Amino acid sequence: MEPGIRLEGSPEFIPDVAGWRKDRVARIPTGSWLVAPDWACEVLSPSTRAYDLRIKRPFYARIGIKHLWFIDLDARTLLVSELREGQWVEVGTYCDEDVIRVPPFEDLELRLGELWPLLEPTSGT
Repeated sequence: MEPGIRLEGSPEFIPDVAGWRKDRVARIPTGSWLVAPDWACEVLSPSTRAYDLRIKRPFYARIGIKHLWFIDLDARTLLVSELREGQWVEVGTYCDEDVIRVPPFEDLELRLGELWPLLEPTSGT
């Protein structure tokens, strides 16, 4: 389920995936979220790529999301960024056989080669 997030002074927005630290949001609320997430992830597609990069990316910085990931299925890459002093700083771009530990999930080892088959659309959909 894509989380709907509604903040004061902003329209509701829906990242593909988002996460909150337990020390900020202890329980999952019902309905729309009222607290900006700590992490958001967007899956770039031809129909949403420009909007995600040109509209959502600066909006996410403005509302203070600390970590932003972009998954590009066509390029088979993961772009990881961190918000520092109001600006996005690229942590790295990773692909295929990379094994990574990146913010905000440094404690988890991610094997990107195992991720792509889970995200690729199945034929006929």
